Amino acid sequence: MIISDEQVQRVVEYLHTTASHKFPVAASLTTSATSELVDLVVHELELIPDVRADRVAQARDMLALQLPTSEIVADKLIGRVLSDSIR
Repeated sequence: MIISDEQVQRVVEYLHTTASHKFPVAASLTTSATSELVDLVVHELELIPDVRADRVAQARDMLALQLPTSEIVADKLIGRVLSDSIR
């Protein structure tokens, strides 16, 4: 998912508010997954490729047109780190 500049700004504002990013200790789960379900999920996850060839090709096509500036790359990286920090 591509994060917009507005979303990054909202994350920064959220992180600056007092205690808004502190979460209580998670409660323990009361239900457990069956071994068949776990096996199915593991199997399905193993089918997902480590690298998505379509996304790599798309990125190569975009980079062939024009390389982004280091400032744009840094902004996107920092924005992603900030947004991921509130998950």
